[in-house]
Amino acid sequence: MRKDSSDSITEEKRSEPRSTKLRDYRVEIKLVGEPIYQFKVTDVSTKGAGLLINDNSAFLNMIEIGQILDLNFISPQGLKPTGMYKVEIRHITKMNKGRYNGHRLVVILILESLNQS
Repeated sequence: MRKDSSDSITEEKRSEPRSTKLRDYRVEIKLVGEPIYQFKVTDVSTKGAGLLINDNSAFLNMIEIGQILDLNFISPQGLKPTGMYKVEIRHITKMNKGRYNGHRLVVILILESLNQS
C-alpha cells in the first residue's frame, strides 16, 4: 500500500512490482508515414510500462485505448524488457500535478516479444 497526498491509504492493485528507478529508459514508436517518436519510460514491469508524453505531442492524436503498436524498448542498463514488442494501449491519464504536470501517462500492456531468438 502507499499513502497519497490526501493522507488516505490507497491499495496497490498491480499484480507484480514495477521498477520506477529507471535512468535513460526510453521507447521508440514508428507509425506509417510519421516520424519516429521517442518517449521516456516512467515505470516498467515484465508485462507493461508507463510512457510519459507531453500534452502538446501530436502523437496523442494518433493513438487510442485498445490500439496495438510495435514498440522498441531502449534500456541503457540492459534491463528487460529491451528490443521490439507488440503492445496494447491500456489507458491514458492526464497528469495535473507535480513534476509531470502538462503530460499524459500512457500505460501499455506488453503482448509479445518481436525479438528474434
